[in-house]
Amino acid sequence: MARFFLPETVLGIDQVVTLPADVLKHLRTVLRIKPGAEVDLLDGMGQVARASIVEDFSARVLALRYEPAPVCHLSLIQGVPKGEKLELVLQKGTELGVNAFFPTQMERSVGKLKADREQKRLVRWQRIIQAAACQSGQAYLPQLELKSSLDSAIDAIEADLKLILWEESAQPLDLLLPESPPQRVAVIVGPEGGITEQEAENAAAAGYQSVSLGPRILRTETAGLAIMTILQYLYGD
Repeated sequence: MARFFLPETVLGIDQVVTLPADVLKHLRTVLRIKPGAEVDLLDGMGQVARASIVEDFSARVLALRYEPAPVCHLSLIQGVPKGEKLELVLQKGTELGVNAFFPTQMERSVGKLKADREQKRLVRWQRIIQAAACQSGQAYLPQLELKSSLDSAIDAIEADLKLILWEESAQPLDLLLPESPPQRVAVIVGPEGGITEQEAENAAAAGYQSVSLGPRILRTETAGLAIMTILQYLYGD
């Protein structure tokens, strides 16, 4: 079943929805869907509308349902890496069920968030998240918020389990996991150059516990996906 996000669209039974140009293009040229076919329209907040494509390629809502909210809300503070690594993190993280991404400019970030390019890149990253959510059937569209420093990212997030992946830590993950399942988890992953001692100290002061995933040093684009997979298995859906 093809899925498309229509954020901020109020949907009701028998409502006829005008589809955005990018959705129409995908329906016609990629999927080659004909009138009468059914698709799912999502608002990004759990509502899923089953709709039928009509002759003018608008969509008539046939039924509505609501998907349950995530059992455990997962936030990833990702130190901005170079190149296209962040796109991989956003795409695969969405597939794995990450609920909020905070690409963050850290002291050792090789990649830079430049003010004159930030909005254009943000639009592209949001499209990557949206496409991954459609593909994986995630009814809740993950949040994406850019941060200019680790301190600003830390201040923006509330969580009852806070972890920081730091190569200087020897603390195994299983020793830090609480007995009762957390409802919100936040994880900090550094860029290619790692996390500075000062950043680690600031995170610790905010309640983040440094943790190791074992003897192997993972690449920045691998580390966050690895720990999110573990946390989703333990506490998620």
